[in-house]
Amino acid sequence: MGATHRRGSVFSRIVAGLLSLGLLTLETQAKKLELAKKVGDLTVELDMEKDPPFVGKNAAEIRIKNGQGKSIQEAKVYLNYYMPPMPRMAPMNFKVEAKRKKEAYPAVMNLIMAGPWTILVRITLADKTSTAKFHIDAR
Repeated sequence: MGATHRRGSVFSRIVAGLLSLGLLTLETQAKKLELAKKVGDLTVELDMEKDPPFVGKNAAEIRIKNGQGKSIQEAKVYLNYYMPPMPRMAPMNFKVEAKRKKEAYPAVMNLIMAGPWTILVRITLADKTSTAKFHIDAR
């Protein structure tokens, strides 16, 4: 009976360990990247689904607020994301429109390589264009 009890105890510890690893994985996946910049009288917030961003398609969401903290919902928003130039490599420069959905501007960026990326959020509002610049590191 002692051997059965020990095997049950070891099994319980293995299951508990696997569950805790599973919970750690879920916790890591739930973490998102939240960045913000002031551009003139606008606050530009860029949220990405994971922190750190990863090679592949990354969902992003841009929120723009005026000086009073109210959401801007009538802007044209584009994301221009690129990797800084490197010797003997083709330029990696992409542009995607972020179309308004409720109080945010969602978009998907396909980061094709690990490393540093620059994201320019270009906002056109009432014939004036503003740009917020963010830096990320894809893994």
